[in-house]
Amino acid sequence: MLRRMFIAIDLPKQVCWQLGKLVADPPQGVRPVRPAQLHLTLHFLGDVGDDVQATLVQRLASVQQAAFTIAIRGTGVFPPRGRPAVLWAGLAESAALATLHAAAASVIESCGLAVEHREYVPHVTLARLTPAAPRGWTQRVLAATAGLSIEEIPVDRFQLYESRKLDGASEHAVAATFPLGQGPSAADR
Repeated sequence: MLRRMFIAIDLPKQVCWQLGKLVADPPQGVRPVRPAQLHLTLHFLGDVGDDVQATLVQRLASVQQAAFTIAIRGTGVFPPRGRPAVLWAGLAESAALATLHAAAASVIESCGLAVEHREYVPHVTLARLTPAAPRGWTQRVLAATAGLSIEEIPVDRFQLYESRKLDGASEHAVAATFPLGQGPSAADR
């Protein structure tokens, strides 16, 4: 059976609720991501068969990296020009996050899956925007959240998720969790 999957980092509930407040009371055309579903995607995998999933879980469990922290900084939209389709919160540069992203990419490729070759732009999707979304609203949110800063967010694990469509919305369920080691990572030193 094929499952739509991705690899991500969960955010603490407090951070999710804080980010969720940024898109409270959205206008028509703005579909906020529910706070309980907010996450930091490392890699989107697409449809994965059961046999490949088993190998993927086994190999992701072998990723060796120390726990680290990340920081959320500012907001933005995709695409960067034209009508926005996604409103997101950005992340401060993190060597440890880049190391984890690369390690996961290596595992993905070793399982025969394709890795996206666009530059990795770490972000947390806050809302999806349809053409009906008022441009003025998006500009006001970006201006109001330009100085957004949430520091010292702990990352002590990452997850393999399955994504399902339920009632027209995506629901994410953890398929496997992979703990990171203790102490500062080599990339943080």
